[in-house]
Amino acid sequence: MQIANTVASKAIVAVVAAAMIFSAFAAPAKAQSVEEMQKMINDLMAQISALQGQGGTSGSVASGVCPFTWTRDLKTGATGDDVMKLQQFLNSNADTRVAASGAGSVGAETMYFGPATAAAVSKFQVMHRADILTPAGLTNPTGFFGPSTRAKANALCVAGGATDEDEDEDEDDNGSDELQGEADLQDASLEDASDDEVEEGSEDAEIAELTVEFQDGDASISRLDVKLDSGDATDAFDVFETVSLWVDGDMVAEMTADDEDEYQDDEKTLRFTGLDIVALEDEELVITIGATLQGSIDTQDQDNFTISVPSMRYFDADGVAETVSGSDFTTDTAVVDVVEAGAEDELTVKSSSEDPDATTLQVEDDAKSDWYTVFVFDLDTEDSTNDIELNTISVKASTTLAAYNTLVDDVELVIDGVTIDDVTIVGGTNTATATTLTFDVDGDVTIDAGDRVSAELKLRFKALASINEGATVKGSIASLDTTVIDAEGAETLEDPQLSGSATGDEHTLRTTGVNVAADSSSAVATDVDGADNDYGTYKITLDVTAFEQDVFVPINAASTSWQLVGANGNVLTVPSASTTVVVESSADEGGAGDAFFEINEGETETVTVTVTFTPGATSPLAARLQLVSLTFDNAGTVSSANDQTWSALPANDYRTSVITIQN
Repeated sequence: MQIANTVASKAIVAVVAAAMIFSAFAAPAKAQSVEEMQKMINDLMAQISALQGQGGTSGSVASGVCPFTWTRDLKTGATGDDVMKLQQFLNSNADTRVAASGAGSVGAETMYFGPATAAAVSKFQVMHRADILTPAGLTNPTGFFGPSTRAKANALCVAGGATDEDEDEDEDDNGSDELQGEADLQDASLEDASDDEVEEGSEDAEIAELTVEFQDGDASISRLDVKLDSGDATDAFDVFETVSLWVDGDMVAEMTADDEDEYQDDEKTLRFTGLDIVALEDEELVITIGATLQGSIDTQDQDNFTISVPSMRYFDADGVAETVSGSDFTTDTAVVDVVEAGAEDELTVKSSSEDPDATTLQVEDDAKSDWYTVFVFDLDTEDSTNDIELNTISVKASTTLAAYNTLVDDVELVIDGVTIDDVTIVGGTNTATATTLTFDVDGDVTIDAGDRVSAELKLRFKALASINEGATVKGSIASLDTTVIDAEGAETLEDPQLSGSATGDEHTLRTTGVNVAADSSSAVATDVDGADNDYGTYKITLDVTAFEQDVFVPINAASTSWQLVGANGNVLTVPSASTTVVVESSADEGGAGDAFFEINEGETETVTVTVTFTPGATSPLAARLQLVSLTFDNAGTVSSANDQTWSALPANDYRTSVITIQN
């Protein structure tokens, strides 16, 4: 019955249309302009469309959907019955149809909101620009079925209407009532995207950027050709899955690119039609050309593609259309190299600003210590295309005076806040070779492409025997390769994709002693006679904290070890007669003969070492003071039996600036 009614309706429409056209041309002959004839034809076509609607051929899908109310926002990735209702609603108008055939087409609507649905929503937004885009201050559509778009759809569908409800009478199909002036293309250029290499399987990768600017008025771009050319080596439809156009981060159009029939006769050019991309007068409009690549591309098809835009068609405010091509448009090209998935993935080890300076770690002589961070390094994926998942990573620990197994009770590696304590230890029985600590990350850490995260090696120490007082430990990670780390991007990373190394400072283990930190330093050259009597004054101030004992620092120069270093880093030979050394402190004097500065347990005092150096030479000398060590004991006696030594590491923290004497 429905087929018969449809046939009858079409017959009625045909008869009426024929009669109307005959009557129009059978009228008494008189002069008519082209514009009048065009208007007559448009009026007739509008009446025919109205008759078709009454015959049941227009809005038939919407009539099966509406009335319906959408109650939530929808965007790419959304699923549900309301998505199918939206597709059916959009399919009720050929101008907003989701797909011409296959999934999403009339009668084959789905519950998935994909790029094609987003593109159809964009067309709906353009069709109802005045109600959706303009109030939001938007020029171009977004493809997001949000509050304003949903409100318009509900207003139409609740009333039982379709997507082609009449707009204001004076708004034409190109929305030209929104445009101003007689647009003229002023400039157009095409450039490479930010990354000129795109991996197989990439989604919505940027492959080129088209920039256009109009003068004397606004323009609505309605058609754009995009050419994908690899010469005769590879067909674009064997490589690309979709090609899309984006404005301000929103997709405004998308075409299937893996079907040869979608291309123009040259089998290289995709023609985007039905666009309404608005370019405002004297404002640059950037249209990004994106592409989704097929997942498994044959090696011989992984090729260079030259991207060009051969032609563009646009309308101005008067509805005047112009097509530009060749030298009138742009002959620029962009180049993109299609590569194997994972080819651009990489991981680099770098030194970290969080790596702790060399220090004294306070441990116990009868119990395990607290946890200490002894080494921090960074894992960097700055230039990686894909996220990097870690499987295993090996770090080394080097010790002096005692073996790793003698000193360390437990170990863990914390990567980007995730603690890894499943570790395999190789070595650790002597100090001759570093101990290898291999942590089983097992995919628990994934570093996002472009991120840089920290990894910290933490150790807990055993009770320290007296003979091991002053033992040291430091961490490192060797030059990165597949023996050091097992990681995956799109594929397992190979040696060329891994690089970098890092080494931490040396830390000293003590149950009693001092913690020392650099406080300040200075270096001043004094000009006496411009010759032998000129001298330099170097000063380094330390903050010294005593723990688990009172500390006695000799007042005489024997408490410190230092050296003068030339501007080139070489240690200078300094005659003792040409230097004076003064040790000062905020601590009180004490010990035998008050020959010491006494720092009580738990207290912090300053110790300042001042060296005055007179070169006695006739030529200028550039040098700096480098502190090497500080000697102290816990008894304050002249005997050296209880002497302990703190080493000034890292060296860069305990030196002055370079000055030139006899300048």
